[in-house]
Amino acid sequence: MKTMTTQLLSVVFLCFTGLFSLSFAQSKDYTEWYLRTPDSLDVYNQDIYVRELGTGKDTVVVIHGGFGANHDYMLDALQGLENTYHFVLYDQRGSLLSPAPKEKLTFQKNVSDLDLLIRQLGNKKVKVMAHSMGTLVAMEYLSQHPEKISNLVLVGAIPSKADSQEGVFSKRTQDQIKYLNSRPEVKELPIYKRYKELKGKFTSDRERSDFNRMAFAASNIYKVDRYKLMRGGFHYYKEDASVMTESVNWRYDYRKWLNDNSKTTLIFGDHDFLDFNGEVHQELIKNYKKIDFRLIKSAGHNIWVDQPEIFRQELDKALKK
Repeated sequence: MKTMTTQLLSVVFLCFTGLFSLSFAQSKDYTEWYLRTPDSLDVYNQDIYVRELGTGKDTVVVIHGGFGANHDYMLDALQGLENTYHFVLYDQRGSLLSPAPKEKLTFQKNVSDLDLLIRQLGNKKVKVMAHSMGTLVAMEYLSQHPEKISNLVLVGAIPSKADSQEGVFSKRTQDQIKYLNSRPEVKELPIYKRYKELKGKFTSDRERSDFNRMAFAASNIYKVDRYKLMRGGFHYYKEDASVMTESVNWRYDYRKWLNDNSKTTLIFGDHDFLDFNGEVHQELIKNYKKIDFRLIKSAGHNIWVDQPEIFRQELDKALKK
């Protein structure tokens, strides 16, 4: 039987893996290639999928959530800034476009892949934007290679200090997920009413998919009536990738590194299922004055769906420090 922590992690990982569509996602104005890793994840040496887009001079490496998600959903978060920055996105090992066997899925290997990518880009300082579980990768990388990151933007972040895995994915987090899923505005949606009417026994696969998308979105965005903007979700999640969490040292403290960086920004939605109003995060960093914390109202874990214009402004500001 799964423990409560394992059950919560299953929910949390699903919440980390939302995928979105956007106008330039289908554009050909990008390049894609594969990063070869020393342990050869793929027999053709096509190991880590990489996508580059944008015409700006400053490089921003984008780290998606997961583990086991896909870089695609982050594209929407970058919309409107393609002419200002050069974005480099990639699928982490064990993710949709970078499959890997279980024995090669470790947290340190994931962090090392990021270093390999940055070195391939010219071994210079880069700006980094990370979301959700990807922020843990970014913070660990910063602690190992502080000289390689200039601006660091953490969106919907994992806490910067923890004593245990249970402390990160707490009962408070579980309760917040339950609240978001049971809100009156969720129950007022036509697809939810249809679900109740049919007692969950959809006869149409299209309706079933629509309901699944809505159920996934309910935890991730505040304005749940926008759930149709969300694509994929747990359908793209690879459960095998969850084994990576077993190699994470859940007793950590990254606050000094974030503070010393002096260009670290945390951007949080006030209804992020991880930490409503960013209360835990703000308490953790209250004595670290160089860490900037930005709270966006009426927004959830995937802020750019709820408040696209405000998020774009905050992201741009954080990357220009």
